[in-house]
Amino acid sequence: MKLWRVVLLLNLALGAGILLGYLAWGREIPRLERAVETAREQSATTGAERTWSARGVVRAVLTDLNVVVLTHEAVPGLMPSMTMGFKVHEPRLYQGLDIGATVRFTLKGTGPSNLEIVTIAREDRP
Repeated sequence: MKLWRVVLLLNLALGAGILLGYLAWGREIPRLERAVETAREQSATTGAERTWSARGVVRAVLTDLNVVVLTHEAVPGLMPSMTMGFKVHEPRLYQGLDIGATVRFTLKGTGPSNLEIVTIAREDRP
């Protein structure tokens, strides 16, 4: 085999390897972003007790269970917007809350499965 053919084949192999490596690296970015998001969620669900604040609308007050059901905005670093029931730290916190009232509330806990409302207040919107 002539030398120029060997050089050409080596260059083609090197070029194909670089191209395939670049394409594979490009597909790794979404996987790495998912891994980072999973790590953030896990750090929010384990470890030390933290607090989060958000706004929501009261959907129900379940006094027997000591739970307030809220449709809330996304809670940064914890969960997306959804309708969810939260345990209330003290029953006096939900006294005077009406269904449909817009509220600002503070959650305290170690993650999505272990949260408690520690403050909740009506928010009057114009």
